[in-house]
Amino acid sequence: MLDELLQSLTPSELMFIAECDYGVDADIHFEELKKLVAGPSHHLTEGLYWHPYEVIELCANSLKPGHEREFVTCTLLVLRAVASGYDTSTNLDLKLAERAQDYDVLPAPYREAILDAYLRLGANGH
Repeated sequence: MLDELLQSLTPSELMFIAECDYGVDADIHFEELKKLVAGPSHHLTEGLYWHPYEVIELCANSLKPGHEREFVTCTLLVLRAVASGYDTSTNLDLKLAERAQDYDVLPAPYREAILDAYLRLGANGH
């Protein structure tokens, strides 16, 4: 589901994500997000930690009404980053427990995609 979401994000959805750090460096984040959604050759790399990963993490930390697609995309990107070893600081059990209420209100396909990703990574939310 993540790749489909990435390919379908609109410029306004990308800008919403890019502005998640109170608009700081939004233009840089936006350009890096565009590269990320351009295709598989533009995955997160160590050199791009703050741009765009900082806003991806921030967007995944809080569901804003009307921005479920951005929240789900960023959550799945964080989970992919953990799975690949790129993100070594996110505690999946803690994140799952802290965001459970957000996940519960998502449409079923989004909720299931997120919970399946956590399950594949061995998280239990306790």
